[in-house]
This record gives sequence, C-alpha cells and structure tokens, in this order.
Amino acid sequence: MFEPVERGRRQLVLRYRVDEMRFSTSYWYDTVDFHELAGRYGEDYLRVIEFHLLAFEANKAASLAPDAIDAGPYADLVTDEFWELWETTFHNVWAVWRYENDLPAYRLPRPEPSGDPSAVPPPIVVTPGEVDTLMLCGGGKDSLASMTLLDGGGVAYDAFVYSHSTYGRGIHQHELIDGLLALTGHGRLHRGWVLDDALDSPAAEVHPERGVARLIAAETVSSYWTALPVALHHGYTNVALGISASTDEHNLHWERTGEDVNYLWGMSSVAERLLHDYVREHLVSNLSMFHILRPVHDVGVFTLLRRNLEAVPATHSCAQLKPWCCRCAKCIYVWMSYVAWLPEDVVADTFRRSGGAGSGDRAQWGGVNLFAMPENRTVLRKMLGLESYKPTDCVGTVGEARLAFLMCRRKGVGGVIADDIDLAPFEAEVPAVLDRSARPSSPGSAFPASIAAVIEPQLVDVEAEARRIVAEVMSAGD
Repeated sequence: MFEPVERGRRQLVLRYRVDEMRFSTSYWYDTVDFHELAGRYGEDYLRVIEFHLLAFEANKAASLAPDAIDAGPYADLVTDEFWELWETTFHNVWAVWRYENDLPAYRLPRPEPSGDPSAVPPPIVVTPGEVDTLMLCGGGKDSLASMTLLDGGGVAYDAFVYSHSTYGRGIHQHELIDGLLALTGHGRLHRGWVLDDALDSPAAEVHPERGVARLIAAETVSSYWTALPVALHHGYTNVALGISASTDEHNLHWERTGEDVNYLWGMSSVAERLLHDYVREHLVSNLSMFHILRPVHDVGVFTLLRRNLEAVPATHSCAQLKPWCCRCAKCIYVWMSYVAWLPEDVVADTFRRSGGAGSGDRAQWGGVNLFAMPENRTVLRKMLGLESYKPTDCVGTVGEARLAFLMCRRKGVGGVIADDIDLAPFEAEVPAVLDRSARPSSPGSAFPASIAAVIEPQLVDVEAEARRIVAEVMSAGD
C-alpha cells in the first residue's frame, strides 16, 4: 500500500508497505525547493510528481509478490497510461526475479479504479533555464564517455549526481564522483542523496512464507524520477543518462515463457522510448529524457575514454565495494575492457585504488590481475558465453566481452582463470563483433536533434579509431 508522501523544502519521504512490513526512501536535494515548486506549478501537479517518485520506489516491494496493490491516497492517479508504464516496467525489469523464483505467470494485481481520471492535471511546459541539458553522472566509464561527447560537441551541460545508501556512506560516493567531475567540462553541479531501507531489510528471510528469495531494485529506473525535480526546478529540457546500446542484449531465453530475459531491460532502448513518451504526454510536454550513448555500444564507449585518459583513473563502477571489489561481474568486465582498450599506466592508476586485489606477476598493471583470482572463474566464463547465461549485472554484450578478453590475451595478460580458454572461436568472431558493436546506430526518437547533430560526426571517428586499435592489438600478438 502507498502511504502519503511527506514533503520538506529539500526532502521527500516516500513510504509504502506490504502487509505489516513497512519501508521508506528519502530523497534529499541541495538545489531543489519543493515549496517553491508547489507554488510555481500548483499542489495538484506536484502531488502527481510525488506519486510517480513513490511508485517507482515502491515497485521493489512488489518483489515480495503481493496479491493485491492499494495505491492509498493516490488511487485516483492510477490511470490506464500509468498502469501500462508501471506494470510493463515491473514485468520486464523483474523478469530475472520471476525466473529465479519460478514465477512465470506473475503479474502485478491492478488496484480497483478510483476517482475521475479526467481530473488528473495535464502536462506542464517547463520554462527553459540558462542551460538546456542536465547530465546524470554516476562516476563510471559511461558517465565519462557521455561527458566526453558533450565536451567534444561544445554542448553546455550541468551535472546531477546522487549517492545511494545501498552503496555505503554518501560522502564517500560524492567524493569519488567529484574527482571525476573535476576533469570534465560540466557547469553547475546539483546533488542528491537517496536513503533507502528496503534493500537492507531481512523481509524475504523473516517472511519465508512469501516464497521469494530476495528483494530486487531497479535503481536506474528510479534515477530517471530522482532527476525530475531538478529538471522542473531549474528548467532543463534535456535529461541525459549515460546508457549505451549494449544494454539491449538479453541474458537468457526463458523457454517456459518464450521470453528473452534482459536484466538491463530498464536501460534498454524500448524502456527509453516508453519513459520518454510517457513523460512528454503526461508530465512535461517539452522534456526529453534520453540515453546519450544510445548510438554506441561499449566498443565505442571504451574508445571514447581514450580522448580523456587523464580522467579515467577517477572512474569507478563497482556496486559492491566502491571504487572496486575486483570480484563482481562489473569489476571483471570493466577491468578486462580497460586492459584491452587503454594504456597500461592508465589501467594501473585506475585499479591501484582496489588495494592490489589479485596481485601477481603482472605488476605493470598496478599489481592487479583479475585473471589471477580463482574465485572469478565462473563469472568470467559466464560473461564469455561459456557457461550458463550472461551475469545479471551491468556488463556489455557477450561479443564485446569476448573481444576484450581476446585483446587482453594478445597483450600477454593471462592468469589461472584465463589461460585454458580457447581463443580460436573469439578470433573468428572479430569482424562480426566490430560490424555490430563499433558501427554507430540510430540515436532513436527520444534523442534531441540538436545534440545528435554534434555527436554523430564524432562517432564516425570513434568507429575508425576502434577498428584501428583492434587491428594494432591483434597484429602485435602475431
């Protein structure tokens, strides 16, 4: 059940419950004044915004498989269009959850209609501010590649960063991201803090009768909504997320349902269009929420990083132990790709902060060799398509992982989990992988035309550079 959102000048408290289990998430902002927003757009409209923020936080509690949903004081806002967005998002983003819990037919139960849908406030037109574009920055490779494209195209942009309690203390997260932003061309900086008690709760363990293994969240989906108050307050008409085309690849095919299950569906091109169109039609008619890396795959992302090598050591990607745990799928994938695409000294400077995990005979890589860690074997093999299915984490396509692995081996980087893997199939795939992952694709309908015009010429050069790098690495290993 949804409970009333509590609002402060700089804070929203979002509460919801499943039976007797109560959860809450707090959003804090340093440059958003909710009292001012209520005065500018009206209480009724701000209530609609708060409802959407609450709903996309509460969807994680739906992974307790409730048999009924009560929108509480917001029942009148559960329109057909909202339900289509919310239920479609849950069904696809939580497909891995349904697979893991053997719930192929589970669908969210729709609340009973209440109120007059025609009374829902219409979308507003935000008054543009001095800068059009707000760039969300999480401090990783995708954020740096996105800002490199904007800087290269002369696009003015401000940055929004937020910490999340799931990843530890907020001050540490902001300090890490500040180190990266200091090396980019952003303008104003906006900060957010997300404090969430649901994911750390023992709800699944203390209520085994519900028959689910764990709560699962979709932070990227929530981050869209976290940024919306910033856009409304400061007049941004473009909200950019650093998400590439590699997120469109599924992890596994579920024969029982006929589904292609994609752990990253919330980052997919389908989800991007769905959210963009919904926001325009129902919330802010002149706001574009889009994926700035949509025209490129990870091959292009890692190639773009070569344009700002000074900033690469300030990136971090781990969601387990920031900046790097060196044991999760994301750390393995990024480390392997950095070794493949970037100079040795840059990789050494980046992963030296991990404390030397996996150190061995590859000291020139900063004493860090994730191929020398036996515990990483299964994850690596799954990432390369050699076992089970692709890891459910933020990693690129199987083809891109195979190409990066091959390039590492051609550079002489190996280890106990890598040396026995046959390279011949990966070598045969190189031309097809480059055709699929190095070549720019259409940016899609959500992409602002003005930004596409200055980014697309850069991507032609990125493809040529990616092909040159691969050729050099492959020839050096002959």
